[in-house]
Amino acid sequence: MDYAKNFEYVHEKECKAIEEKLRSLDPDNADKRLLSLTGLALSGGGIRSASFGLGVLHALSKKGVLEKTDYLSTVSGGGYIGSSLTWFLYKYKYDLVSSFPFGERNTGARTGKDRNAVLDYIRQRGNYLDPGKGLGVASLFAVILRSMLLSLFVYFPLLFAAVFGLHYYGWFEPESWLKADIEMNRLYRLAACGLSFFFVISILYSLATSLPKFFSDKIDITKPYRARIGFQQGMGWLLALTVALLIAGSLPFAGSLLKEKLPVLASGSTILGAVGSFYRFITEQNKKDSRKELASGLIVWAASILMIYGLLLLAYFGAINVESSRHYFISACFVISAAVTGLFVNLNYVSLHRMYRDRLMETFMPDNETVKSGEWKPAFEANKTRLQDMYNGSQAGPYHIINTNVILTDSKDSKFRGRGGDNFILSPKYCGSCATGWCNTSDFMKGRMTLATAMAISGAAVNPHTGVAGKGPTRNRLLSFLMTLLNLRLGYWAPNPRYHKLYKPNYFIPGLWGLLGAGFHEKNWFFIELSDGGHFDNTGLYELIRRKVKVIILSDGGADEKCTFGDLANALERVRVDFGVNIRFEDKNTDLRQMIPGSADKSILQEKYNLSKNGFAIGAIEYPGEENGVLYYIKAALIEGLPADVYGYKNANAAFPHQSTTDQFFDEAQFEAYRELGYGLTLSMMEHDSAFGPRKLLC
Repeated sequence: MDYAKNFEYVHEKECKAIEEKLRSLDPDNADKRLLSLTGLALSGGGIRSASFGLGVLHALSKKGVLEKTDYLSTVSGGGYIGSSLTWFLYKYKYDLVSSFPFGERNTGARTGKDRNAVLDYIRQRGNYLDPGKGLGVASLFAVILRSMLLSLFVYFPLLFAAVFGLHYYGWFEPESWLKADIEMNRLYRLAACGLSFFFVISILYSLATSLPKFFSDKIDITKPYRARIGFQQGMGWLLALTVALLIAGSLPFAGSLLKEKLPVLASGSTILGAVGSFYRFITEQNKKDSRKELASGLIVWAASILMIYGLLLLAYFGAINVESSRHYFISACFVISAAVTGLFVNLNYVSLHRMYRDRLMETFMPDNETVKSGEWKPAFEANKTRLQDMYNGSQAGPYHIINTNVILTDSKDSKFRGRGGDNFILSPKYCGSCATGWCNTSDFMKGRMTLATAMAISGAAVNPHTGVAGKGPTRNRLLSFLMTLLNLRLGYWAPNPRYHKLYKPNYFIPGLWGLLGAGFHEKNWFFIELSDGGHFDNTGLYELIRRKVKVIILSDGGADEKCTFGDLANALERVRVDFGVNIRFEDKNTDLRQMIPGSADKSILQEKYNLSKNGFAIGAIEYPGEENGVLYYIKAALIEGLPADVYGYKNANAAFPHQSTTDQFFDEAQFEAYRELGYGLTLSMMEHDSAFGPRKLLC
């Protein structure tokens, strides 16, 4: 297996592939281009970012820049349109000079020789989750419900078996304690012992601090220090175990209070908890708002408590009603069937990932016959097209890097653990990350990774144990527990490149790891979990800086209503920390201040729409010990000179151009507004005098 822990080896192989391609397709300019590679980054942001990025691609194609691009780095929504470009260049032999796949921006007429069928097909399917022909909102919710019920069918019998065992052996039966007239079941007795032990140990520890050697610098303090760490760990485990015993021990008392209403109330509690979890599942993609932080936290805790305790009550109700041999037989069949299902199912195929992947694939990588017909049809060709085939010497187009995040919340490396993961690439030549190492794509998953699956993984925005830039409500362990229990995830379980083992993920391995929030580290022998690249870097800039690309164009279609530049700031911080690269916007005519709403010169339009002076900024990339590069940063903003329909759309939709990422059901007008915006901003940048910088981007 071709495995590398050192990125320099991977970079060398990539550069060799790019060189071979340039010498094949553009031999006259190959040497010049190799000295100053160009990269395009398309940020995350769902269908909003995809439509905005399409406009950027149109403008770059018109000015002849796209054909000179060597790298394409995409994240999440930017990967929708980036993968679409890669797909059409590979499969149907389009090129970037004479036959751009998406045509000119104004060739969307439904009739006539100038019609561009690909552009028209994608434009009409901005609501990709609702393509029609029986695949609508009802089918979407049916998949979500199926995923939740199947997961509960596997995990609830395990809980039932545990509660039944406690009931069968009398752990719930009340008993007199210490010969006093106090009746407690064994679970409460153990919890009381745990609390007593906790109290006694705490006193003994406090007394031990008065011993001279406890703080003495004259003796070997290694042992006391290690003892303190062990004590702190042990006390935490003891407290967690005691709380669990108290909760379990309360079931008979709750059952006696509720009596015949027990199953109804327990079911209601479970359903309310599931609804609360689903609410956070839907809203997680929105950026964190400090004003809503408290309410969000309360929803998380309330949903967790209701769901977990409701399931415990249902398990207890079932356990106490197993009385006859017939009941024993039915219960045994219930548990065994759940265990068999959990063991033999493929977790990647029964989660929401597969449905999400299929709808994206059908929209952005359709078969040629489907495009010609203009009607939705299954994408049979893309369904089997492998990622490793997406770059060869005869194919036009840049080397495509699809960015994902490998979840590493249990890593021993504090950097990976604190960030919640590491940037994990899926590309035609290599797949992997700094944490796991990289292996050849033909070896990764035995060459079974498809372009469509890679695109969908990069857009797996809602997933347990993750969040934007490693932060967010789903980093909460309780919420992550509930989302895993209900299998509300878009992420993907993949083999670790380090070991190159290919197993089928099921509800037990790695399902139980995810449920317990364990096993998320770079040395896991069986599986790693991949999620949205925006959970590490939502811009796509990180991998281009790692490769020291000299000219970078960044299309930022992320939601940023308050213009905080959060995604850019996160990327700048990480490339500075990891690579020692500073990016500075120092030219007052093209710095970030010109992009802030209200910065434009006073006019009627400025007063009405709070326009920005520019929709772009140009910065210097300061590579240590090397010649500087240049960053062309394009961000969704309203400026002068845009088409009238863009302003008209703003009139009807106040949140434009930063509508919520949770809106994944774009109609034609919405799609066109963002596409025209991306086109107009990119064109204004390339027609600006400062665009003719030291790298001569437009020459």
